[in-house]
Amino acid sequence: MNWFKKVLHFFTPLSSVELPNPLKEKKPVRARNKKGHYIADDPSTPNVNEAYTKAPKKRGRPRKKK
Repeated sequence: MNWFKKVLHFFTPLSSVELPNPLKEKKPVRARNKKGHYIADDPSTPNVNEAYTKAPKKRGRPRKKK
């Protein structure tokens, strides 16, 4: 548990706070087929966008120290 969660846990009741997990967050990315080409949106399905899918966010690499 990092220090921020400890402070937050100290000042708030147990059931009122749910912190988002950055490892489980997903962002929309362009959908690709097996060859790596972009998939187009199907105009016959107006409520679904096939051109975008949800993928987990990439974690950044640690920076080099000088």
